[in-house]
Amino acid sequence: MDFSGDVKQVIPRPAGGPSPLLQGWREFRRSGMPVRFLCFEGGAWADVEAEAAVPLRSAFLDGRVVAEAAYGGRPFLFDFLRLVRIDAVTAEEVPMGWIDDRGACFFPVADSGRKRKRGQQELEDGASSGVEERSDESSSDDTVDSGRASKAARGAWGKAARLEETDKFYQVVRKLFLSGIAPRVGGGGVAITAVHKVAQGPRSRAFQLQGQLLAAARGEGGGNAKFAWYGAPSADVAAAVEHGFGRTNSRVLGHRAHGDGVHLSPPQSPYTSAMLAKADENGEAHIVLCRVLMGRPETIAAGSSQFHPSSDDYDSAVDNMQNPRWYVVWSTDMNTRILPEYVVSFKCPSLQQAQVTSEATSELRKPSPASRDMFPTLLAEIQRFVPTSKLQTLQETYNRFKKGHIKKDQFIRFLRAFIGDRVLTTVAKKLRGY
Repeated sequence: MDFSGDVKQVIPRPAGGPSPLLQGWREFRRSGMPVRFLCFEGGAWADVEAEAAVPLRSAFLDGRVVAEAAYGGRPFLFDFLRLVRIDAVTAEEVPMGWIDDRGACFFPVADSGRKRKRGQQELEDGASSGVEERSDESSSDDTVDSGRASKAARGAWGKAARLEETDKFYQVVRKLFLSGIAPRVGGGGVAITAVHKVAQGPRSRAFQLQGQLLAAARGEGGGNAKFAWYGAPSADVAAAVEHGFGRTNSRVLGHRAHGDGVHLSPPQSPYTSAMLAKADENGEAHIVLCRVLMGRPETIAAGSSQFHPSSDDYDSAVDNMQNPRWYVVWSTDMNTRILPEYVVSFKCPSLQQAQVTSEATSELRKPSPASRDMFPTLLAEIQRFVPTSKLQTLQETYNRFKKGHIKKDQFIRFLRAFIGDRVLTTVAKKLRGY
């Protein structure tokens, strides 16, 4: 059985013609905040450089359908309705698109001359994100989409369909989960109550694009995906499955977190993530088997407040490079580099007892209220608007604030001057309710 999860490459093609303006306007209005802008050049999609992405994002949030930005020493016009980038000097047009903060993709559709709708399947034929079973003699290209998961089976998980216990992929996921958790729970036992397959769509396309970009930046291995388990309270799991990740699960780990990012455990260690799941009144808890793009990780110590790569040389984090217990994906990448595949629902009384013991121990070690604040979550959102070259300044100023070298009101004034009131207002609206 192979859980390396290599991402099959998709060859993107430019659009055949411009979209109708009305359709473009509707898609523009539907989109969330863009986190990445890409242009199709040299036969592949490539990120727009950071110095241009910031004014483009600002224009988008202001409701402007055409924006001007320069990078590489050249001025361009970006048309969000027709999905083209126009060279201001030569008038040459190339296709452009973006990925929003929910992982939805807005790109020209190959051979059609119009954009894809947000709910539309975006994988090319033959591109699979399902679990593959392999033996020494043969391999199977079957994906979970061929499993017996019907729309009628969709229940509380919305975009996830329940698999039959006799389904091939139910058995694969069940075996992986039980082999990793059963030895840790002793005589308490664990029972799987359901396995759901998460419906794919725009997020699959975003994930494929990220694999291509990481492969281009880090070499072929940089675009390979790993399987990993995501654990969190049920509300967070449901949100991640239905809409995408809204926040990290580092707060559940507290001082044991390796930075402020989404923590996932290796495929052979579901117990680690299951400890972050919270059982409901019926004693049922849920964790998610995902595909994860790590690119080039760096080691981050427990208790760190880091919320982005320490330099452009890294893409993600681990707690231990040789034998990782945690994979950490930063919040800016959580909806494009994590692809939920299966929700495993289970009951395990002994795990609940272990959680109570762990929480009691954490409470004794919990930092004083003065050392805890809402800024890590705020900064994790703010960094989406900040060029990579300025992230270090933001992190250093926050560290000075944490050490007491500057006061809270001074730090807030710094943020307002650094990114502007409009961005702070946008971020505050996004975080409302968390």
